[in-house]
Amino acid sequence: MTGKSDYRSSKELKQQSINAMAGRYGGAVMMTLSYMIWIYLISYSGSIFTTMISRLPIFSGVRISIAADMVYALISTLIISFLNILSGMFTFGIDLYYLNISTGRDAQPADIFAGFRGEASKVFKISAFLLFPTIILSIPFNMFSEMYMITSDSRYITIACAFLIPSIAIGFYMHLTYGMAYFLLLDFPKLTASRILHLTRKKMYGHRARLLALDLRFIPMVLLGVLSMGIGMLWVYPIVSESQALFFLNLMNPGHYIPIDERI
Repeated sequence: MTGKSDYRSSKELKQQSINAMAGRYGGAVMMTLSYMIWIYLISYSGSIFTTMISRLPIFSGVRISIAADMVYALISTLIISFLNILSGMFTFGIDLYYLNISTGRDAQPADIFAGFRGEASKVFKISAFLLFPTIILSIPFNMFSEMYMITSDSRYITIACAFLIPSIAIGFYMHLTYGMAYFLLLDFPKLTASRILHLTRKKMYGHRARLLALDLRFIPMVLLGVLSMGIGMLWVYPIVSESQALFFLNLMNPGHYIPIDERI
């Protein structure tokens, strides 16, 4: 039976993640840069697709109907949502990379593509599940935003914001409840995606506040990273990602916690 003291505090996990990255920033920075490039390419391709669609005769005529604008908003939202799911699959590779570091295994740059190999269908399902609430709420948000662009009626932007706020809140809840899903899939690759999600929710019961405290502890570092024109995030992101891996290990084996310095 594990006691409350077996779980590491957010302060301890942050310090352990900093210790774990000592001497490993070279590979971690390259991994982060690779991740950012792939996310940018996916986002850029989404912009290209939506631009091409907007130039179709039905959407680019002089007299565009409101219905046509709504259809365009729906199609573009679905395209971007699908690409966001693909972006989420890269997170699986990031989690593998830092879990390998945390457990003393060989972490390779090729880990970033792990979500597209082996258990790709499960990773896709989990990524889609994590983004589903945000996707659903983003559809009316984009539609009412489009209506505002057409009519300049402030009521539409007010309604759009009414969907944006719960979308952010639900997205944060999904992170706190299911944020360890990829790690759990790495531990139990033979389980189905639905079973992984069920176990993740069960394991996180009573621990969401701990994960929230860990996230909040990195706010100053993230702000500094952003203020450095984003360059600092190349060093901040590895520490944050490593802390998530350490949180998972401590969550799964609180009574058998081994200091990172002794494990790597």
